[in-house]
Amino acid sequence: MAKQLAVRVDDRLIHGQVVTQWVKVFKAQKIVVIDNNVAKDKMQKNILKFAAPADMKVSIFSVDKAVEVWNKNQFGNMNVFVLFKDVKQIAEMKDKGVKFDEITLGNMSITGDRKQIYKSTGFTKEEAQTLFDLRKDGVNLFFQTQPTDRKESIDVMKKVFPDLNA
Repeated sequence: MAKQLAVRVDDRLIHGQVVTQWVKVFKAQKIVVIDNNVAKDKMQKNILKFAAPADMKVSIFSVDKAVEVWNKNQFGNMNVFVLFKDVKQIAEMKDKGVKFDEITLGNMSITGDRKQIYKSTGFTKEEAQTLFDLRKDGVNLFFQTQPTDRKESIDVMKKVFPDLNA
């Protein structure tokens, strides 16, 4: 069972800010990336592992494999920093019985149908509804770009999507 668990959504996954700030703040000993597409792509997996500090254990799982490992030992007996590329896969894990207590929302590129919600974070209406549904299930969710930033409630999404079922 993980000693300490931090969960973050950031579509860049392992990158400079994660390595130089987030991992240090949480004293992470292991990074777990959960993404169905990345788990199938050997090149992306190698790039992400290379981006992590040399002494950092990195695991990259599909949602199904992550659920299997979670049910076995909750990613191991160490401080774990979990990264998701999108909220859909968090909801998929919840539907398979894995619920995280707290999720930090970081960078999500503002492309396509995504609307800017908070700083460099954008969501579609469907993604925003997924977050509110997770909150209804007891998950504490907030925006926080960097560890030194104050936490911002997901309620700011109602300004962009006023008809959400929050």
